[in-house]
Amino acid sequence: MFWRYLAVIVFAVCAAWFGGRSLAHWVDARLNSTSADAPLEPTPHARALHARLRVVDLHCDALLWDRDLLVRSSRGHVDLQRLIAGHVALQVFSVPTRNPLAANYRRTPNVVDVMALLAIMQHWPRRTWFDPFARARFQAEKLSRSVAVSRGALSLVTTRAELDSLFARQTADGSIGALLLLEGLHPIGHDLARIDTLFADGFRIFGIAHMFDNDVGGSAHGWRRYGLTAFGRRVVARIDSLGGVIDLAHASPATVDDVLAVATRPVLVSHTGVQATCPGPRNLSDDQVARIAARGGLIAIGFWDAAVCGKSARAIAHAIRHCVSVAGVEHVALGSDFDGAVRTPFDASGLVLLTDALLQEGLSEREIALVMGMNAERFFRDALPPR
Repeated sequence: MFWRYLAVIVFAVCAAWFGGRSLAHWVDARLNSTSADAPLEPTPHARALHARLRVVDLHCDALLWDRDLLVRSSRGHVDLQRLIAGHVALQVFSVPTRNPLAANYRRTPNVVDVMALLAIMQHWPRRTWFDPFARARFQAEKLSRSVAVSRGALSLVTTRAELDSLFARQTADGSIGALLLLEGLHPIGHDLARIDTLFADGFRIFGIAHMFDNDVGGSAHGWRRYGLTAFGRRVVARIDSLGGVIDLAHASPATVDDVLAVATRPVLVSHTGVQATCPGPRNLSDDQVARIAARGGLIAIGFWDAAVCGKSARAIAHAIRHCVSVAGVEHVALGSDFDGAVRTPFDASGLVLLTDALLQEGLSEREIALVMGMNAERFFRDALPPR
């Protein structure tokens, strides 16, 4: 029986390596798509307003896929050209590193990591095949290589000084900034020193959990959905001391409560919906929204159907408007989840459609400017290490 299982594993690895890249491209194109019923033309008012905005998006998984960020792609949602077209000033690139085969919003057991197969299919280095920590570092390396060859068009932001320099340059050359987010702390295992390693690699935002419970804390989709573990409390303290930011996206209600009780700095939720406009285990209650905002935090509304219960820019805008009514306009931002194996109403080049929808929802131009980017700009200027 052992040899039969071994033969199946060897066959799967060989098939993934030799024929997997084309399949990975097909999967990318299928999973990271846009809604066919998206409106095509924003109003002239929306176009004029959007041209004056500095947009910040808090969640994009583009580093996961076999694409060059600097080249316009026919697949997915994000590349440099589409970010420029969407008037994005700062993009947070999230780094997922493990996803169980049976992942779902209700209850996910941590078994059979399909991301190992994706790593093999896309010809990632062998060290990444079965090691989530190596996958995190490899995706950070991918971003660093893109930054290095972009001739200043893309820059990694790790400090307040770099953020200020980025925004000063944007008035002249339109450079786009990139921040790194680790989606789930499972790659660190029980090794606290790995936080320091990832921080040195450029990560500044750290999500407690992704689709399953881990050694740090429980997931909203986990098997047990517990809160912070004893080790998790040490991890939060270490991230706080380094000047990192905690991300509560995907965190269980108990983990949200525990982090808010022990964290010494404001937290964010990089991509979410709200229960009031879209019920479900993935989304935040009004009480959670209010408590995160009261601590100076930021809630970023996602663009996919399960976050906003709709497939249009207007559904996203409706969730944003409700979140503004609960949290206050200074605590709401964008968290698209572009390239996160989701369908969105538009790709990064179509963000003007959201500006148009927010106008239709009755937000003022000042409120739209805050939500579309100024709130996130202020948050990171306060949260990032000075130098």
